[in-house]
Amino acid sequence: MAVPMQAKEVVSIKNTESTPATAAFPRASEPEGWLESMAEATRQLTYRGHFVYQQGSSLETLSVLHAQQSGNEKELIRYLDGLPREVLRHGREITFASADRPPVRFEHESLMPMVGRFTGNNLGKYYQLRPAALDRVAGREALQLLVVPTDRFRYGYQIWLDRQSSLMLKSVMVDSEGRIIERMQFTNLEFPERLSEQEQKLLNRTSKGQPDETTVTMSSPDKEPHENWGWEAGWIPDGFEVRNRARRQSPVSDRMVDTVIYSDGIASFSVFVEPDETRVLSQTSEQIGSMAAVSKVFRNNETYFHVTVVGEVPLGTAERVAVSVRPASEKQADKR
Repeated sequence: MAVPMQAKEVVSIKNTESTPATAAFPRASEPEGWLESMAEATRQLTYRGHFVYQQGSSLETLSVLHAQQSGNEKELIRYLDGLPREVLRHGREITFASADRPPVRFEHESLMPMVGRFTGNNLGKYYQLRPAALDRVAGREALQLLVVPTDRFRYGYQIWLDRQSSLMLKSVMVDSEGRIIERMQFTNLEFPERLSEQEQKLLNRTSKGQPDETTVTMSSPDKEPHENWGWEAGWIPDGFEVRNRARRQSPVSDRMVDTVIYSDGIASFSVFVEPDETRVLSQTSEQIGSMAAVSKVFRNNETYFHVTVVGEVPLGTAERVAVSVRPASEKQADKR
């Protein structure tokens, strides 16, 4: 079930009638250069601020503190609403701490929502990057860019970059109708020359906590052959490649679950397949914010399998992937 959007939350990603902004960044003559400047600013600058993050009907306020110390990137994000929570990053090592559970460690890139999507040369031929307008965000002059998908199988984006520092000040994810699915926006931002002693102590804390054994990390496109798991996805959107494969025990049963992560460099989704004992053919679909989830049971002779597709893609994309999953022998037979 899709989350309803208010009429005022509809924006256009195809046409913008605001002031042209092609000369906003003198350091980079091409749009891709602006993204490179943003990636460098995200890694190198020292900054502190507050931002809001909206996904579907959920809206949260967070604080961020970021710095480079002795060549090591450090970042602290704290949730200011609800249960006290914080995420501390040293390089790629993340520690998540919450008032109601022990700390957990895992690996990840930048913690800022959406920033990691655009920090590399990952637009490919499935997105077009266009300058849109000059604007103001959190009291700072910003350049608005459009990231327009070339098909309906992935979301589009709008990002606002600080003209002075190149840091991302705001970003929104939009569907094909222009409705906002996800939003991140700074409300205030500072670039201190030096951090206070207390801030340095907060960033320099030693990471504690148990490793999260359920995390499946992203990697470069997977080109190596793998054992035949007995199933394949008959349809994957163009541009999406396998980034990781894993087989691990289900957290709710003693069954083994096959996991495959697909990504086009910006968007990603995961396919989970495991044996099913209900022996009832069914399918359910749900969209919560940017996250689509589709669950389907299919039958191969006397064996039933449970397929789940989860990711930040349109619900129609996830449904089409889910219904295409079938025994590998069927797909091979189709090719003959």
